[in-house]
Amino acid sequence: MRALSYIVLAFWLLALLRTIVNLILVPRLRPRMPRAFPRVSVIIPARDEERMIGRTVRALFAQTYRDLEIIAVDDRSSDATGAILDQLARDDARLTVIHNSEPPDGWLGKPWALHQGSLRATGELLLFIDADVLYAADGVAAAVAEMEARGVPMITLLPRFEMRGFWEHIAMPQLAIFAYTLMPLWLVNRTRITAFGLGGGAGNLVRRADYDACGGHEALRGAVVDDIGLGRLLRRNGRRTEIVLADTLVSVRMYHGLGEIVRGFTKNAFAVMGRSYAAAIAATVLGFVVHTVPYLAALTGDAVAIATVLLISLTRLVLFLALRYRTDNAIFGHPLMMAVWAYITVRSVWVTGIRHEIEWRGRRYDAQRTRFGAD
Repeated sequence: MRALSYIVLAFWLLALLRTIVNLILVPRLRPRMPRAFPRVSVIIPARDEERMIGRTVRALFAQTYRDLEIIAVDDRSSDATGAILDQLARDDARLTVIHNSEPPDGWLGKPWALHQGSLRATGELLLFIDADVLYAADGVAAAVAEMEARGVPMITLLPRFEMRGFWEHIAMPQLAIFAYTLMPLWLVNRTRITAFGLGGGAGNLVRRADYDACGGHEALRGAVVDDIGLGRLLRRNGRRTEIVLADTLVSVRMYHGLGEIVRGFTKNAFAVMGRSYAAAIAATVLGFVVHTVPYLAALTGDAVAIATVLLISLTRLVLFLALRYRTDNAIFGHPLMMAVWAYITVRSVWVTGIRHEIEWRGRRYDAQRTRFGAD
């Protein structure tokens, strides 16, 4: 047990170093204009998004970028989403609204909506964003300038996650911890390894020619996590993709409250593990040993465990300060965050693995007919 304690301590020392390296080496989006202004088609799938779709589209209307079209796909919404979009389209001719049809057999709803949007798009660049993402006025111009400077077929914009209420502040930082603390993000932009292909609903900006050559969303028709799937699809076809931290220009409140967080990630968590029960068990056990045991052992006065807890807190503090998250949560929130995510993992295994169900926004799918992304 003493050897295991030192291994966990070493794990967190490396995690702290990895976090610092990632924060230093991952490029950050800054306001600037590109040299050229190719047409950008912003494609937004929207199903029951009445609470945010108006703000999202109006923020795009306010962009400083010169040549911009917006294509919003009302994905058979049961609320006022379609009516809001139709009114916005009457206000600004740059917005095209597609009232989508039922997806064909073999398609999930969101990839089908994105595919329909891409068919209508006329831009040389396609920017796929979710319906609850807010862009600062310089956001699109800065993203095009960044792609131009980096010379890659696709960049993914990592947003600022807006969090409100106790449970959002507890649970949502896990996404940043996974990316910056557990992943070698610094390596993502320096390799074409398919498994390192990332994407995100806050913004996948991709060249139309490369998107089409790789099969577009037709190649992702059954993808549960289509945004990461797009990054992996391009890499699988020999293209480079890179990530850029855009937290000063792009923001999103991904979920509202604990219930939405649990339901939203239930559909993804087991798929991320390749729907492998062995991987799920290993991840749960390893997570308990690495993230929870040090706190339990520290209560007994164990010096190595106390040192490990301090390292965990320092790692979180460095990350939370860099991303402008709440520092009190950085120090005290880790055990509860891991408990929430352990529950999400178990629930995802049960619902999507054992019961073979994926349910989101009123639609239900057979999980056996879906996949994680481009895998």
